[in-house]
Amino acid sequence: MGKRMLYTLATMTGTAVGLGASAAGLLRHQAGALRRAFDDDADRTYPTVAEAVAPPRNHDDEDSATLAIIGDSWLCGIDVDDPSLTPPNLIARGLARILGTTVRVQSTARPSALSEDLPAQVDEILRSAWLSRQLSEHWTDERRFAIISIGTGDVIHPIHGTIGIPVLNQAINRLQREGRYTVFVLVCPNLGGLPGLRDPLKTSLRRTSRVLAGSQWLAALAARATPLQATGSLTGTTRKSLLNDSGRFPSPLGYAQLSSTVLAAIADRLESPVEVDRSLDIPENGESARRPAPDAEVAS
Repeated sequence: MGKRMLYTLATMTGTAVGLGASAAGLLRHQAGALRRAFDDDADRTYPTVAEAVAPPRNHDDEDSATLAIIGDSWLCGIDVDDPSLTPPNLIARGLARILGTTVRVQSTARPSALSEDLPAQVDEILRSAWLSRQLSEHWTDERRFAIISIGTGDVIHPIHGTIGIPVLNQAINRLQREGRYTVFVLVCPNLGGLPGLRDPLKTSLRRTSRVLAGSQWLAALAARATPLQATGSLTGTTRKSLLNDSGRFPSPLGYAQLSSTVLAAIADRLESPVEVDRSLDIPENGESARRPAPDAEVAS
């Protein structure tokens, strides 16, 4: 091999190594910026919910249903000015209409939550006197529901799948076994579709979040829970309007669509017909005021 060929190969190799190092450096920079923004979300305002949502008018209220909301910012309702428009209250209000009874709802969902935070959140739900089965005279499994959303933080703060999936599986099993809840899992959204992202981070997040979502889907099915697609819920209009300005979590409209997806799944599980009575949206003809839980503190 001649000297010229050796020189050419050396130059090409050096260029490839340089480009690879540059791409890796860019990925680290992009991921670091997203991680810092994600950590800052933990300081955003969100409501802590422990309420009783009353049933629609003309319904017999002999017993109450129970709703537990667990997980991260995709369910807790960050930066929503009206607490009644956050997922816990939206889902509870819809569930009250489906069942025709009072719904006791409590949320432990927190911004920037990771899978490692699930055990503590589940503990809080299982210890809650507000969600206790003793408050229902004739409770059944069909009236106790738990919704879990987790995974975004695990992609942004990478952890091993062998850690995140067993934690999710354990959370589902404890809610079913100890709390007698019917569990629904909102799997990790496709983070590669978030606005403002560029390659190489965009491609990396898309691949990682899809793998995690698939693993969560299978884990939910294996544990006899119902998996739901977060990304599939955010359709019907421009994706940008369904996410907040940062693109890291839903806008009020996005929260409403996610809540609708959960309610549709619950109605399907109960084999309940879904009818919309718009008269219930008129305050003077609709539901009575919510009753706050004892010692519950709601932060706006």
